[in-house]
Amino acid sequence: MSFSHFEKQKAKLFSGISTVTSNRDEVSEKGKIPSMWSLYREKFPHTERQDIRRDTIALYSDYETDEHGTYTFSIGTFVDQLEKTANLISLPASEYAVFVSKRGRIAEVVFETWQEIWTWDEKNLRTYTGDFEVYDEQAENPENAQVVIYVAVDRKK
Repeated sequence: MSFSHFEKQKAKLFSGISTVTSNRDEVSEKGKIPSMWSLYREKFPHTERQDIRRDTIALYSDYETDEHGTYTFSIGTFVDQLEKTANLISLPASEYAVFVSKRGRIAEVVFETWQEIWTWDEKNLRTYTGDFEVYDEQAENPENAQVVIYVAVDRKK
């Protein structure tokens, strides 16, 4: 699938675990993202109770420059301001370019979608204020997953 539409979203609060990495490190033996997913699954096993279910969010924030610099990679969920949680990250209100991956093995479809974002015709609109991937019920089967990626943009540029 891929680029779907533009969408405005209010400011959000995120809570989860974080590390600093870069795309250069992620394509080498220094990559931290796979071990972060393992740590997240270990520390926060998912519950089957639908009334407390929240989508898992992979957040990219605190960009040093652009996709070539370092950034903070976090895994967790969006929370409301009333919740007392640690490791809060504020995501400003923004307009997002929304990308929908094709269905397939989760690691492959996420990477393919990011490759498209990096070469997207309108990538100059990116603000690098915070991007995120949504892992909802469409991503429960890692062999046949679909992920939605929100990339912060400013279409007034």
